[in-house]
Amino acid sequence: MAARKKTEAAAEVKTEAAVEAVKAAVEAPAVKAEKKPAEKKATGAKRGPKPRMHPKQTVKIQFGGDEFDIAVMQKAVEKDIKKKYKGAVKTVDVYVKPEDRAVYYVVNNDFSDKVEL
Repeated sequence: MAARKKTEAAAEVKTEAAVEAVKAAVEAPAVKAEKKPAEKKATGAKRGPKPRMHPKQTVKIQFGGDEFDIAVMQKAVEKDIKKKYKGAVKTVDVYVKPEDRAVYYVVNNDFSDKVEL
């Protein structure tokens, strides 16, 4: 019986020590990990601007000794539509007739007109 009481006493001491350790861990202030600034990678020589994936294109129509720039025609059609058509523009069909020196267009399949070149 004496051995049993010693074992129980020892278990009780261990339990009390474990409880004290848990209390100390809970009451101890949390240690925050310091954040280190991100290291910059060495890139070597400075790079210039990124190369363009799609080069600038110019499209022109040559007919009967004349040359017509598509971008100029497109801007002329857009300007004419803004001036003459009131409403939401959903579709625009454009027809170039260099022999007439004109660009014909149809807006939303219900309005059509032309722009002289």
